[in-house]
Amino acid sequence: MRSYLASSPRRHRFAFGLVSLLLLLGLVLTACGGGGSSSSSGPKTDTLNVLPAPNGPNVDNFNPFFNYNTPAAWGSQGLLYEGLYRTNLYSGNYEAWLATSYEFSSDGSQLTFHLRPNVKWNDGQPFTSADVKFTFDFLKAHPALDQGGVLPLVKDVSTPDPQTVTFTLTGPNSTALFYIGQMTYIVPQHVWSSISGDPAKFTNDKNPVGTGPYKLRSFSADLIIYDVNPSYWGSQPAVKHIYVYSAKDNTTAVTNMIQGKYDWMGTGWTPDFDKQFKSKDPQHNKTWFFPSNTVMLYLNLYKAPFNSVLVRKAISAAINRDNLPQGVALYAKPAHPTGIIPARKDWIAPEYQNATFQYSVSQAQSYLKQAGYTQHSDGYFYDSSGKVLGFSIIVPSSWSDWAQDVQFIVNDLNKAGIKATMNGVADANTYFSAIYGGNYEAAISWTDKGPTPYYPYRDMLSSSNSGPIGKSVSGSNFERWDTHSAGTLANQVDQLLKQYMTSTDANAQKQAIQGIEKIIVEQLPAIPLTVNVDWDEYTTKHWTGWPDDSNPYDVGPPYQLPDAANVILHLKPAS
Repeated sequence: MRSYLASSPRRHRFAFGLVSLLLLLGLVLTACGGGGSSSSSGPKTDTLNVLPAPNGPNVDNFNPFFNYNTPAAWGSQGLLYEGLYRTNLYSGNYEAWLATSYEFSSDGSQLTFHLRPNVKWNDGQPFTSADVKFTFDFLKAHPALDQGGVLPLVKDVSTPDPQTVTFTLTGPNSTALFYIGQMTYIVPQHVWSSISGDPAKFTNDKNPVGTGPYKLRSFSADLIIYDVNPSYWGSQPAVKHIYVYSAKDNTTAVTNMIQGKYDWMGTGWTPDFDKQFKSKDPQHNKTWFFPSNTVMLYLNLYKAPFNSVLVRKAISAAINRDNLPQGVALYAKPAHPTGIIPARKDWIAPEYQNATFQYSVSQAQSYLKQAGYTQHSDGYFYDSSGKVLGFSIIVPSSWSDWAQDVQFIVNDLNKAGIKATMNGVADANTYFSAIYGGNYEAAISWTDKGPTPYYPYRDMLSSSNSGPIGKSVSGSNFERWDTHSAGTLANQVDQLLKQYMTSTDANAQKQAIQGIEKIIVEQLPAIPLTVNVDWDEYTTKHWTGWPDDSNPYDVGPPYQLPDAANVILHLKPAS
């Protein structure tokens, strides 16, 4: 997704994919697992009850190299499998994990990690540099697993000794630490070398072996249970058991959270929900929402009429962003025309610092007339062949906040003379298959996250992340921006991304980002809608140590992995 991944890609997926992913849970809707803590869970002092996001049933797939048609179960990334380094998406700082230190060569073409000593896999076997090399060689042999887009960076991996691993890069690359350290989960050679069949279809659901702080006890579509890994290399977590529930939609999830069935949840919120939740237990019930990525309207550039920039401009002008999203405007605001979130505003070029979107039906219609469309007596615009200008916008119906946004967008577009409809799909698998495979017209979705705008820009606009319809794209290049759809402009973006990547000079990097901003503002490869906040709802009744504005040691939402694992490691029982 991706990305960072996670349970709810629309909330969390970052460059990683992941983000970020931002992250992806079960996607076939079912009734809520319900599950309160009183009957099935252990004592509140050692058990954490989590609903990562209302994505339907949990998926039986613990392969950390998830793909978006078969996402990984929550916890695979972070609780079971870990990376060498991690990036704090709140601060942008790098933090040691399976490696304790790193260094680049003087020319930036090699990156060496020094591994943490005495780390063991949860089956007791030692973790060494051979496992790291095996992981990257495995990805090279099976590139469909490389959801983080790491392979193009790596030329060779060597292991001078059991505690050292050196990556020879394909060229100087200032982003290698982020992609290699954060985006790739290390797997055990002694287990994965014997996998038969297609590794992209390997569900890894029989006693998965990882280095992480937890082990899988059991799986069902309604409930996943993790128990603490007694041989974990870090300090033993206070949380001994994690119960991971499922819910069919936001309304079900919020109802269960208000009733106290979960300790931690991440789902779309409204002021009404906030009032109900906090009034239930004002002392303990908390939320922490902050801008994390940008919600986009993706238009499939491989399909007419979206290959016309005038049509894209008309669609953008016709949308009244002040109405998006209805009910959550307290938290989410209209996006900046560059797509850059408020926390990264120092990257915005001076000429765009105060830029805003202007809602104008007349301007939208002017763009359409310039593009050769004529308005008929029914109010809709038609091309020269007599075909009405219309399309559908796909969104999972269970994602009630985004579904509501799409309905308002559809209303706005129809008002301007564009015959738009909402394609609300009951099964989110259908949605993911459509946007990644290119079998859609328009879609509302996320952008990936990262410590600078480079990472969401790279995932959304790099030609290497695109491909013909039917081939699954990487990152969040759902619109398929490449030389086929954008010609030399795509080449320009690729060169600017390369300028950033190969330089360690802050000014050169900022210059590259601002060059991409100009193309986004003028060409609208995807249309920014709103600033997406991360949804983090929790109670301190049973656990304390949650991140918040006063202690932002990490991002807070449970669907953001591996960050959620770090949050769990910080929790302590409430007194």
